[in-house]
Amino acid sequence: MEMNFRLYALQVGPIRTNCYLIVHEDTQEIIVVDPGDEAERILDKCRELGGEVKAIFLTHGHWDHTNGVKGLKTSLPEVKVYAGAKECAMLRTPSLNAGHGGVADEIEPDVTVEDGEVLSVIGLDFKVLETPGHTAGSVCYYMEKDGVLFAGDTLFRGSYGRTDLPTGDEAAIRKSLRRLADELPDDVSVLSGHGPTSTMAFEKAHNPAL
Repeated sequence: MEMNFRLYALQVGPIRTNCYLIVHEDTQEIIVVDPGDEAERILDKCRELGGEVKAIFLTHGHWDHTNGVKGLKTSLPEVKVYAGAKECAMLRTPSLNAGHGGVADEIEPDVTVEDGEVLSVIGLDFKVLETPGHTAGSVCYYMEKDGVLFAGDTLFRGSYGRTDLPTGDEAAIRKSLRRLADELPDDVSVLSGHGPTSTMAFEKAHNPAL
């Protein structure tokens, strides 16, 4: 299948969070997924690509995935921030989510999303999958037609997100991982919040949690 978008990954911030840029081939419009830090670097890359940022998708509210939001919104106030409806408390309460050096931004999402909802943004479709466990309101964004999953910190190559931080739940994340294994085809590419890209086939065969 020929895709009508390109993907770029930047490792940002002190713990090298994967920030993804989804660029529509025809319009050059861009979605930024998990801008964890270095807002100016993200904007510079978007300018280099000749694109215009239209949306910010957050997989969850941890500081290392959100601390670039404020800088992006300062430069691009019209851009909407999308996040799981059950993650609003985390996003609005920095004390739940102290970042590197004890600093985290308070974030108010423009659009809250729920399980099963299909978002049509910049001409691309994303199915929202609620995957609680790493945090209570973690979500994945699934491009079903294209076989791409933006997994945040729910699923890593051969591993999964920690559950010992506020609102984390080990039983919940294992249930979420089981859901992904049951519902997603083997050929789906898994783009995680940290580390290398994987596939559902690899995870089903090698991830101890699956």
